[in-house]
Amino acid sequence: MKTKGLNTGGDWGDLQETIDSLIVLDSNDLIVSCNYKAQKTLLGSYSGEKVTLPVDCFWSESDQRRFAVSEFKHIAGKAISLLLQPKHTGAYKVKVFVEKMSLLGSLYYSLIIREEKDAFLDVETEHSRYDRLVDALRFDLKDQRLSVHYQPQVDTLEGCLYGVEVLARWHSDLFGWVSPDEFVSVAEEAGLIAELDLYVLRQACQQWAIWRKKGVLLPLIAVNFSPLSFALPQIEQIIYSILEEFDVPFSSLVIEVTENKKIIPTGPFISIICELYSVGVNISLDDFGTGYSNFKRLLKFPVSQLKLDRVFVNELPSDMSKEISETVFSISRKIGVTSVAEGIETEQQLIQLKNMGYRIFQGYLFSPPLSDMDFESWLADFRVNN
Repeated sequence: MKTKGLNTGGDWGDLQETIDSLIVLDSNDLIVSCNYKAQKTLLGSYSGEKVTLPVDCFWSESDQRRFAVSEFKHIAGKAISLLLQPKHTGAYKVKVFVEKMSLLGSLYYSLIIREEKDAFLDVETEHSRYDRLVDALRFDLKDQRLSVHYQPQVDTLEGCLYGVEVLARWHSDLFGWVSPDEFVSVAEEAGLIAELDLYVLRQACQQWAIWRKKGVLLPLIAVNFSPLSFALPQIEQIIYSILEEFDVPFSSLVIEVTENKKIIPTGPFISIICELYSVGVNISLDDFGTGYSNFKRLLKFPVSQLKLDRVFVNELPSDMSKEISETVFSISRKIGVTSVAEGIETEQQLIQLKNMGYRIFQGYLFSPPLSDMDFESWLADFRVNN
């Protein structure tokens, strides 16, 4: 295979033939390119015994001394050169490829070297997985690459759809599928959580409007908001503007706030929650019963809904989980709010919670989170069968 270098003045050639000690599954592995500032740029060059990869971060001197196979040198402040050196007198086969990390601001790359049979050497930049996740998440949010899925909430007493919870899903070009727990935590720590929550809200409202034109009317759309998102100035006005842009009634939105120690029931947070509630937006305490101060939150701000956490559902029929589940339902009934049980996976769980008085459920027993098209199909079947 011959692969020509672009604007480098050289020919990469067939690396497997040129260098006996180097195995590359595809010589394109050594050509690193990206669309940066609307220009496709080649970021590598090969000549003789060196593969030069321009980067903006480098390995330390102490790291260099650890490598038995290769030596890395800092060239002109902007390059790392890999000197191909057999470990023994005979040919020592390694394969080299470059992992793209980020295209935001600076370009970071991880050069990974492995022995043919067993992993021999992993070279990482000083940027950790967390740093790379932050950059990748920021880029994909800006480029609107995150998807949203819809998990139905079913009213079993009426046999109808109660609403949907809208859930972010992220498939990164670099990391593949990233779990929501991980990328939400990263977003909170990196100050991206308000952007993420508003992104999901906008996607949900846009899809709600599309479905309305098709004659598919959703009673409620529930969107998760981290307590940290409410630190964004004028966030309530941004929420209103998104709802108005897509003509979504305020009363059709449920904002699910996770009940944990990050909720500080004073100052701006309470004011914003009260403001949203006063105009008809529904407020739900998610993961209820697991938070830092538990039921005390109910004394601080208004709520429309309590969600029984899946932790208690999973532990049914244990006495403790049964008692907590009954208590959550009793509290919701006494204060006049809706109770929703999430994480329902078995018929036994459903029956036990129904016997306690629950009627609104969410979980894999009914449906996993679905893409918009799959949700439409699910809803059509559900309405036929109910």
